[in-house]
Amino acid sequence: MKKAFLLSCLLLTLLSAWSQDIPYGNNPAAGKYLTHKGAKLYYETYGTGRPLLLLHGDTYGYIEEFSQYIPILSQHFKVIAVGMRGHGKSELGNLPFSYQLFAEDAAAILRQETADSAIVMGFSAGAVTAYYLAAYYPGLVTKAVVLGGALNIKAYKPEALKELKAMNATIAEKQLPDVVAARKAIMPAPEKYGELIERLKATWFQEVYIPTAKAKAIKCPVMIVGGDSDDYFKVSGFLEAHEIIPNSQLAIIPHCGHIGLVLRPEYLTAVILPFMINN
Repeated sequence: MKKAFLLSCLLLTLLSAWSQDIPYGNNPAAGKYLTHKGAKLYYETYGTGRPLLLLHGDTYGYIEEFSQYIPILSQHFKVIAVGMRGHGKSELGNLPFSYQLFAEDAAAILRQETADSAIVMGFSAGAVTAYYLAAYYPGLVTKAVVLGGALNIKAYKPEALKELKAMNATIAEKQLPDVVAARKAIMPAPEKYGELIERLKATWFQEVYIPTAKAKAIKCPVMIVGGDSDDYFKVSGFLEAHEIIPNSQLAIIPHCGHIGLVLRPEYLTAVILPFMINN
């Protein structure tokens, strides 16, 4: 599993470099800041129209992981791409990490940009945050697209939990030295990269991310997208979320791992974009 994940990460890095000249995640022309709950948070905006809140994955993840998707999405929406606290140009702050905190950060950035409700699209940790926003901030979310996310820790594969438990800055730098170096180059406090990972563990190892009762009460349409070969999550976890959330659709992508979910612009245009655009 680890080898497949690392290859996917390297592919993501190459595609980000080749896709266009826009430096997503470090773009002065599109970058903005909001100080919220003790951290200066970075985000970027692209395009015009209905707001679309874009939430990336954690650890290796950052705004640039959507570099294949933002050019397409910004043709239809005002894309608000959030840098999660501690990632890229967003400060770590001093608060304990939780999906509640990530959702509060995202909601504050959305409110700085618009008074309207938004479509929310998240990947991995961003997908869990999208679930949280849909469940706890129903007035802010018109639709949600969740790519490779879960409602609880049971959705993880046992071997993935073992790897996550062992994860630290030394392992991360050995696995993907170029990616970690690129992240540290723009971090306000690169010496805190190890602290970032330790704080993230508090979110990974919660037993429940979204309580079943709250998930059942989600009112907005939700599209759940998972890969049949996800490096972290069991397909049964995606199916469980679909069965719990009333107004949800489920799309399982064949021969697709975890990172592959943000590397498929043809699938974005064929399946996800119509869900976003159609009433």
